[in-house]
Amino acid sequence: MIARYASQIQFGIRTLMLLAIWMLFSNIAFSQFFLNHELLKLGLLGLPLAALFCLIVTSKFSRLSLFLCDTFICILGLFFYVNNHLADGLLLLIDFGAANLLALTHLVDEPHCQWIIYGVINGSGIVFLFNISYHHYFSLVSLMYITLLIFANIFFSFPAFMKKNNQSSLWAILVVILIICFSLSISFTRILGISIILAFYLFFELRAHAQNEDKHQNISLFCQLLFALITFA
Repeated sequence: MIARYASQIQFGIRTLMLLAIWMLFSNIAFSQFFLNHELLKLGLLGLPLAALFCLIVTSKFSRLSLFLCDTFICILGLFFYVNNHLADGLLLLIDFGAANLLALTHLVDEPHCQWIIYGVINGSGIVFLFNISYHHYFSLVSLMYITLLIFANIFFSFPAFMKKNNQSSLWAILVVILIICFSLSISFTRILGISIILAFYLFFELRAHAQNEDKHQNISLFCQLLFALITFA
């Protein structure tokens, strides 16, 4: 019983961490998510959405948990679509549909494809909506931030989908992440901090070989949150 509660608490913390990562990648002041009415509504929508993406990378999850996440997303999403253009939320709908496709079907059963799809859909739609709702436009810089989010998702979600270490792929993604950071004119000090986080995570995945799934997910999300904090805070 205690182990079950501990697992649920860990899952709740991971959900909040993932939502915080999405908020940081929107590059909007954190306080605005509590002061701006539209961002507050999207933040509430982001909670069950973050829970859904945390479920996807869990090897064993209950269909009831998935159903509850989907139900809350549909209810909160309906309130959003009533007051906004359908086109604004199209990317979020695609993310939601693809997430359920990964969770419920074997249509995509190749690990590399699952890994890349998860990286692309994990937060890209909600971060896009954060920007549209707050700025009322979408800039090239915002697109670069979402691109950075996608590559960070792919890098940090590696153990959830790939059972064998592939050093060349991880090193290539690490280099791409650093190139995007340089193109965004992020300061040298921040890039140095980012490099340390990426190198630590790479060392952990390639050397530590942790077998505990919760430990993998906790460290992955914690490192990605540190990455986001160093980049945007």
